[in-house]
Amino acid sequence: MIKDKPILKSIIWTFVILIFPVVSGVITQVLMMNNIQTMFIQGCFMLISLIVPIVYMCKFKISFKKIGLIKIENGSAKKVLFFLPLVIAEAPFLLVGIRLNSIKYIITLLFFTIAVGISEEIYFRGIIFKLLEEKYPKKKSIIISALVFGIGHIASVFADRSILIIVFQILNALVFGILAAEIVTITKSLIPIIIWHFVFNFVNYITLATGVNEIFMIGFQEIIMIIYAYNLWSKISLKNKDIVKL
Repeated sequence: MIKDKPILKSIIWTFVILIFPVVSGVITQVLMMNNIQTMFIQGCFMLISLIVPIVYMCKFKISFKKIGLIKIENGSAKKVLFFLPLVIAEAPFLLVGIRLNSIKYIITLLFFTIAVGISEEIYFRGIIFKLLEEKYPKKKSIIISALVFGIGHIASVFADRSILIIVFQILNALVFGILAAEIVTITKSLIPIIIWHFVFNFVNYITLATGVNEIFMIGFQEIIMIIYAYNLWSKISLKNKDIVKL
C-alpha cells in the first residue's frame, strides 16, 4: 500500500474501476452489439469489477460492515429528511414519460443500473471515501471524494449532447458525489446510496425528456440536490469520530 497518500490511492482506485467500462465499451464496439447487448455486457463487467475490492478487503481483513454495507444508523433517517428530496429530484423525469421499448430492454436496464450502483458505491463511497476519512476531516473528505467521483465521470458525458447538457451533467456528478458522501457520513450506510444511485441512473435512462425538457429537468434536479446537500452540510461535524481504518 501507498501509506499516507489517500488522494493518490483514490486516483488509483478510480483508474481501476474505469478499466472495466472502458474494456467492455471496446468489446461492444468491436462486436457491433446493439443497445441491449451493450448494457448487458457493461453490467457484467461492472459486477466483475467487484472482484478487486473483495480481494482487497480479504487481504487486509476488512469486513463489509467497515465499508458501510450495514443498515442505516438509528435516528439518521430523520436527519436526512427521510430521503424525500431524492424522490422529489427524480419525479419530474417520470412525469415527462418513460421509454418502454420492450420487457427485455427494461430488464437489461435494471440489471445494468443495479450493477453500476453497487460497484460504483463500493468503490467511491465504500473504499475511496473511507480512505480519505482516515487522513482528512469529514467535510474535506467529502469534497475530495466528490471531485474524484466527478473526474471519473467526465469522459462519459461527452456523447452527442449540447454544451449546456454536458455542463449540467458534470455539475450533476459533482453534486451527486457530495450528496452521496454526506448521506453515507450521516447514516453510516451505503445501502440507501446504492439504491438512489441505481434509481438515479435508471430514471435518467428511461425518461423521454429530451432537448429543452431535458435541460429543464436536469436544472430542477440540480437545484433540489444543491439545496439538499447544503442542508445536510450543516449537520456534519468538522471532526472525524469513530473512523474505522481500512
